[in-house]
This record gives sequence, C-alpha cells and structure tokens, in this order.
Amino acid sequence: MTGRILSSRTNESLPNVNVYISDFQLGSATDQDGRFVVYDVPLERIVLEISNIGYHDTSFVYDINREKFDVGEIFLKPEIIHFEEINVEIHTDLNPSKSPSGVVLAGKEIQEKMTGSIAQTLRNEMNVAMQSMGQGTTRPVLRGYSGDRFLMTENGTEIGDLSQTSVDHAVSMDLGGVEQIEIVRGPRTLLFGSNTISGVINIKKNTIPVVEFDHMHRYLTSGYESGNRGFFNSVSVVTPIKKNNLRFSLNNRRAGNQQTPLGILKNTSLNTIEGFIGLTRFKDHQRGTISMENITMDYGIPGSAEGHISGVDMKMDKTTQKFNYHRDIAFNGFETLDVDQKFVHYSHSEFELNQKNPSVILGQDIFLIQTKMTGLKRELGGSIQYRRFKAGGFYWTPNTTESNFSIFGFRERKFFGLTGQGAFRGEYSIVNPEDRPDFSNIDSNDVNRKKYSFISLSGALIRSWKKWQFSTTLMSVGRTPGIEDLFSDGPHLGSYSYEIGNPNLALEKTIGIETSLQYKGNRLSFMMNGFLNNSPNFHQYTQMGECEEPFVLDKPHPCAGADFIEWGSGPSGWLYKYQMIGLKSQISGGEVQLTYYGKRLDITTDFSFVRGIDTSNQNHLSYMPADKLKILFSTKTNQDLTGTLRFTKGFRQNKISEFETITPGHFLIDIFGSYSFNAFNSSHRLIFQLNNLLDETYYNHLSKIKLIMPESGRSINLQYRYLF
Repeated sequence: MTGRILSSRTNESLPNVNVYISDFQLGSATDQDGRFVVYDVPLERIVLEISNIGYHDTSFVYDINREKFDVGEIFLKPEIIHFEEINVEIHTDLNPSKSPSGVVLAGKEIQEKMTGSIAQTLRNEMNVAMQSMGQGTTRPVLRGYSGDRFLMTENGTEIGDLSQTSVDHAVSMDLGGVEQIEIVRGPRTLLFGSNTISGVINIKKNTIPVVEFDHMHRYLTSGYESGNRGFFNSVSVVTPIKKNNLRFSLNNRRAGNQQTPLGILKNTSLNTIEGFIGLTRFKDHQRGTISMENITMDYGIPGSAEGHISGVDMKMDKTTQKFNYHRDIAFNGFETLDVDQKFVHYSHSEFELNQKNPSVILGQDIFLIQTKMTGLKRELGGSIQYRRFKAGGFYWTPNTTESNFSIFGFRERKFFGLTGQGAFRGEYSIVNPEDRPDFSNIDSNDVNRKKYSFISLSGALIRSWKKWQFSTTLMSVGRTPGIEDLFSDGPHLGSYSYEIGNPNLALEKTIGIETSLQYKGNRLSFMMNGFLNNSPNFHQYTQMGECEEPFVLDKPHPCAGADFIEWGSGPSGWLYKYQMIGLKSQISGGEVQLTYYGKRLDITTDFSFVRGIDTSNQNHLSYMPADKLKILFSTKTNQDLTGTLRFTKGFRQNKISEFETITPGHFLIDIFGSYSFNAFNSSHRLIFQLNNLLDETYYNHLSKIKLIMPESGRSINLQYRYLF
C-alpha cells in the first residue's frame, strides 16, 4: 500500500507521519515528500490510522483488492496542541522479490485458519504436512523434510526448544500473540540459517510496533474447540509510557483428550500458560527493546503396546530474554543497523504415567548475539551462538556444548531485464561433549570434540513480463549434525523408541533446484513449482529390526537381541532400537495451483506431492507425506462476512520404507469464515470453523499413533476477537 499525506491548510507534504494498520500491526512513516509504503497488506478490508503531532488523528477504511494499492493523497486537518516533539524513524525495509512457492498468512486469513498449533494451522497449505503423537506434539513437515532440516523461527531467530529432535517434544509456542506466519523460500532463507533446503517458517509474535504509539491498544481473544472440549484465552495490551511503548500479553490454553470417530484418545490432554512483557524506548531515529517471555506446557502422550502401555506425561518450561537495538544509518546503501541478543533457558521432563519422578530429563541454555545491516534489497550480518545441552535420568547422551559462528548476506539486483538474487552463509561449529564412560551402544572413544565448517550458497533468476513470471533457484547448503544425532544413547519414552546416535557422522550437504512459473490475471491466476534435492549424506534414524513373533507375558522376548532393548512397559517390556545412519537420498516434488476470481465467488484448486528415494538402497525414504488435492470455494459478496468451503483429498500412501505400513486415503470437508463489525468505538470479529464435517475416520501417515487411533473427528471451533 502506498500513498501521500499533505496538510489541508498549506497543501505541503508532511514528513514523519505515523501510518498504522492496527488490526494487523503493520505500520510505516512518511518520508520528506510525505509518501509512505506499507508492505504485506492483506487483500481484505483494513482500517488505516494516521496520526501526527499538530494534526487531528484520522482513519480510513479501504477494501484492498490488489497487491499494489495506492490510496492517493490524504489531507490532514491541523490541530492546536501543546506536546513535546515525537520522533518517528524513516527507513526502507529489505523488501525482496518473493518466491512464488512462499506462503504468507496474516490478518483475517490467519485468524480464520488458526487451529490449535502452528502445524495444525499450516497443514492445509501446499506440500505442508504434520507430524504428531496427539494434539500436544504437532510439528510441520515441509516438502517431506522434518526435524531440523528446515528452520522454525520466531521474529527471525530460532525458537530454542528441542522439538526438532524428536516427535514427542512439543513446539514451545502458543498461538496467542501470533500475528503472521510466513514460509520463506529461495536465497533469502540463508539470512535465517543454513539448514533451509525446504524453507523457513518464520512466526511474527508479540512484536512491539516499530512506530511509536500515541494511545493504548488492547486485544482480547477467546476460543472454544468441541473436538477436545478445549478453551483458549488471550489478552494483549500495547500502551505508550512517555517515550516508551509497553506490551504485555497473557495466554492460556486448556484441552481435554482428543476425540476421534472411534472414541477418545486417552492421555492427550494439554495445558499451556504463556506470558510476555516487552518495553521499547524511542529516541532520535533509534530504538531499544527488551522483553521477557515464559511458557509452560503439560501434555500427554498416548499409550502403545510398542512402548509404555499407559502413556507418558510431559512437562516443558522455557524462559526467553531478548534485547534489540535498532538505529537508522546511511552506509553504502544500508539504512538500518540491528543488534540482537537472546538467552533461552529450556527444560523438558518425561514421566511414566502417574509417577512423580521423571525418567528422562533434558534441558539446554542458549545464548545468541547477532548484528545485521539492512537496506533495500540487501542485508549483511553475523552471529555467535553458544548452546549447552544437559541430560539426566535414564538417558545417557552426554552433556555437550556447541558453539556456532556465522556470517550471512543477501543482495538483489536487476540486469538485462532480469532480477537476480544471491545469498551466502558461512558457518563454523564446535561440538564438545563431556567425558562419560557409561555408554550402552556407542564406543566412548568416538565421543570427542567435533568441528564442522562450510559455506551455503543460493542464487535465483527471475524474469517478469506482462502478467507472467518465471524463476529458477539453486541452493547448496550444509547442516551440522545435532548433538542428539551424534551422541544420543537412550530412550524417548513418548516416541516409543530407543535412539542411538552416530559420533562419526560427517556434514550433511544438499544441492537443490526449484523452478516456478506464475501467471496473475484479473480473472485467473496460475502457479506451478517443481523442486529436486540431492543429498550424498542424508542423516536419518532407521529402525534396526522388527519382531513378527507374538509377545507372551512372563516369557522371554521372542526377538530379544541387538535390535531391541528392555525398557518399555508393554507386554514385551522392550523398545525398538533406532540407529542414526548416513545415506544417499533424493527428494523431489511440486505444487500446482489454479484460481478463478469471480464477482461473488473465488474458486481455488491445488495439488502437491513429494517423493523421497533412498538411493543407497534403492528404496523409499521413510515418513514421506501423501499426495494432497484441495478445492476451495470462497464467497466475497460481503467484506464483513466471509466463508470458505474446502474439499481435501488425501491420497493413499503406499510408497513406504521397510518398516512402515500403508496408510489409506481420505476425503475431508471443512467450512470456515468470519464476521467482522464495529461497535462502541472498537473492532470485533467472530470466527467459525467446522472441521471434518462428515466425521470421516482417517489416518495421518506421519502420525506415530495411527496404529492406535485415527485423527480427530468432527469439531466446531469458535473464536471471538476484540480490538479496542
């Protein structure tokens, strides 16, 4: 969105005017010519608030129906007041050309799609799937990549939990305070980290406005979900205090056991409490922000004959402290300088059901300092991160420290009618385990200091003409083996597995290419992506064997040996062993989307697929998501009342590895939408979702509980959002 602001008395342009869209927390300020730009404005009705010292506050309502929307000239009426001067920073953001396969959910769209967790909210996007062990442990899967093969970041830096190491570890983030979720692809991903071959999920959450508020804003959200009889409440306040802006938020989510068409999935309830407080100081084209956040989660893992028959209880606690210093500069095209510091204290405990003492204790402390300079189409920076991993209980992974040093940069330029993008990230990592002689499955002589260094590179070419765009992206990225990949030697009670690391793992490298073709017309849009990634050393936990003999109580295990270990509480009393190995792999796939824009109805259909091949053994890679086809009908007869009918066809997954089982296909019908209205000088929104309308019994191929129970049945979700 662009525009220009002038004085109605003198017709002169007005600089330093605060322009803000409060419902989506997007803002900017006018330059010396009175012009402003607000990026990433959603295509819906918005309220533009304009304020400037000496002029009446003004607001306008616009129906945004295209990406480049100009509001023209706006004239402000002078007001006689007596205030101290307020300075508002003026600068240009990075604003790179975005990959056609990227996804941005913000404003009304993210509110209408928001369900339970980040993974549940994203699972209906193209080539996004979900790993789970019940509603408390859901994690997205991008283009077949799971774990830490893509980054999940909060406001640009990693979340700082252990959710990427095992499916039974919850993502330490509640949806309260989430303003935008973006899936970033292409060269820009290297600004976040190196293991980004499938993309980056960046979540904007609890952000303090970059322009100074002159009055209080309050947000209230309450929700109910019938599928687990869950309740959610969130309150957030942003208020000015002299030259400071203070933000406070508190979220609480409670949910009962997950309900399925075949009954209740026991021990899947959860309780989450999250609090945040942050303070920003504005002064002379610079600002400083300090914040503290704490989240606690109690959740359950359902029982299984493969592991603990009664289930496992999990407790997680994470405290995050952040500091940001931001300043406007003028240096070789760079316009802003940011210095970020972050400290995370994280703990995770696993309890056998109804036990007071944990069987497994995991924790880590992370200290990060990062600095970067940003300008239009360019960025340059570096970071240092120190991580201390700690383990306790019946878990023999050694306490380990990890130091990471990185530099990164991005540049976009136009030449010969093309747009070119380039990015790099150089990393040097030191992994240093403590001496520990009591390993059960690893040679202690191999557990020693490891060093990894590499440079990740990415480049893209974009050709635009009329309503068409063609782009090609190349990536060569590296991934340092995680502490758990190298030195794990112990049970994951929740995931029904005993995991054995490999201290001799080499660096994981991947070379990938993505090609996209896009057409955007007034009535029709079309997008097609294809990608191919090759890894000569793909790290993966592989089940070491499977017992086909029946278990008999009070008798020796029929398959006892190197592939099993005595730990579980099921009839066998044994857990399967999983060994970390390196193998050659190829992951490819694509997405196709076609949209028709009618006068009263938009119709969108998309299809996405992924194929994973273990080229070392000429077999399928394990845990690859099934193909997915969707058709959506969205009404737009009334900007205040919207509704979408979604049909989803999940195809049968029979491209499986040695120890997997085939998952049948399914067909789902969902309805979601919202009604917005203004009353009592405030904004209100009612959001409704009817998921799995037909109460279909279906199974998620990536769920570790699919042998116990199907996915959730019919559920009605209601939300009320109040901005005042």
